[in-house]
Amino acid sequence: MQPLLTREMALLQQICFFNRGAVSRVHDFIRDKYLSGLAGTYRDNLSHKDHELGFNLFELISDYYYRETFHSDILYALLNPNGKHQQKHLFCYLFLEFLKLHGARINLADYTEPEVTREIGRIDLLIVDQKSKKAIFVENKINNAADRRRQIPGYLDYVRSNGYYCDAIVYLRLIGCAGPATTDWTPQEAHEIKNLLKVICAYDSSHNDLLHGWLLKCAEQSTDLNVKYSICQYAEIIRKLGRNIMNKPVMEAFHQIMCQGDNFQTALALKAMVDDLASYRAHRIVDHFKNDLRPFGRIDIYSNRDAYFTECPWKDAHLGIDVWAEPDFYLFQFWDRNDRPQKNGRAAAMLEKMGRLDEFVFEKDFFRMKKNFIYPTEETLLFDYISAFKQDLWHIVKPS
Repeated sequence: MQPLLTREMALLQQICFFNRGAVSRVHDFIRDKYLSGLAGTYRDNLSHKDHELGFNLFELISDYYYRETFHSDILYALLNPNGKHQQKHLFCYLFLEFLKLHGARINLADYTEPEVTREIGRIDLLIVDQKSKKAIFVENKINNAADRRRQIPGYLDYVRSNGYYCDAIVYLRLIGCAGPATTDWTPQEAHEIKNLLKVICAYDSSHNDLLHGWLLKCAEQSTDLNVKYSICQYAEIIRKLGRNIMNKPVMEAFHQIMCQGDNFQTALALKAMVDDLASYRAHRIVDHFKNDLRPFGRIDIYSNRDAYFTECPWKDAHLGIDVWAEPDFYLFQFWDRNDRPQKNGRAAAMLEKMGRLDEFVFEKDFFRMKKNFIYPTEETLLFDYISAFKQDLWHIVKPS
């Protein structure tokens, strides 16, 4: 039987080996370039999500712009040459040119007198020319409505049965490039529709999406200021809707990564480490300054992420510093513990004596003077600031 000490040493060695392996896996995980790229895209998308539109009439009627018919009505109002925009064929021609950029085989000479209809044969938008008998139809899926059974083949049959040759089928999505469901199509229908189908993305921040490739060009070329501003406001709605769901494909790619090997367990370990990081950072402050407290008499941890300096008397005040470690920043606070409402203003008076009052703002909710430092880029700056701040404070409160 192994001596107890030997068994304990063997166990410690196994734990050390496991920890080194876990750290190594996490290290490799976060340095993966593809994963870092996904995280960067996800972060950028979050920064644009739910951005403020200001005074936007379309957002004021937000109960409607989430409906599929709302977008079809707006698109029809723009595409219709006889619409109230008074721009005649301009917007419709810009749309045809936009489709040509997406590879649609359209001859603009076949649409000298385009007519645009709404919900004829249940088709969202139908563009036809009576002279050339050419047609284009648009299926609007901006709000991700599900396909009805044999929807696209049914529309194509309708167009052809009315004597038109279909030049293009536009399948309009908010983001992404997924086409319609084809499980109930015949092989011949799938072949024919494939040659006509153009899946158009309303917003993906590229120059070829509906927003940049058509809407903003319509606004730019409109001669009517009211029409121009209306298009721009609608364009902002499209931008907002697109940005709010742009992370869906990113999450799908991330899901695929999580399903590989030990990646999910590694990600959970990484999340746990990130969750504990704020507490660790607060304790680092305590460890760094515990032997250099002057002019304070004590440093400790509150609520597991607040490194606080206390026991600094000055006149009738009890001055203190709290440094809260938040997930992405540090909150440096200076206050008088004997004056919780800070009505006497002694903390502010001290900052003025130190020549630092302009560096702080008053935090009304906690009655403290505060200053932020970004993590991790300003962490070193924070430590230097604490040292300099304590030194300046000591020069004022030290016994004469």
